[in-house]
Amino acid sequence: MCSQALANFFIEKSKTDKIPITNMKLQKLMFIGYGWVVALTGNEISGNESFEAWTHGPVLPSIYHEMKHYGDNPIKLFATTYDFDDNIVFEPKIKTDQTILILNKAWDVYKGFSAWALRELTHEDGTPWKNSYAQGERGAQIPSNEVDTYYTEYIEKLLNK
Repeated sequence: MCSQALANFFIEKSKTDKIPITNMKLQKLMFIGYGWVVALTGNEISGNESFEAWTHGPVLPSIYHEMKHYGDNPIKLFATTYDFDDNIVFEPKIKTDQTILILNKAWDVYKGFSAWALRELTHEDGTPWKNSYAQGERGAQIPSNEVDTYYTEYIEKLLNK
């Protein structure tokens, strides 16, 4: 799986549900969805790329740069990648049923949140972003094991309400 497939899951959901998604909202939804999948399955779904702790929260840099031309406007096109073997550009999709099920649940919970509200969630004390972010630094990786621990505890709290 790759970062573009994760991004495309949420871009497709936004189109289907007619809920506009900006780059900031996409980044936060990807991080939360990633956290849920890692916590519930132990599977790594962002490919060879790690989330980084940027000023406004967790970011997958490749997706940020691909979508930054939208600014604060809704994203209209899917993320793409290049297949060197077949010499084609394509839009990757998530194919694992279990991952789709978990990401659908994360979407259902968070789709109504604004980009800024999602940003605030990722900035709370004890979050993996908060533990990784250093003022003025860009590129600090957010450790996957911290994401796993945080979202395992977070989901347990949700289930026990």
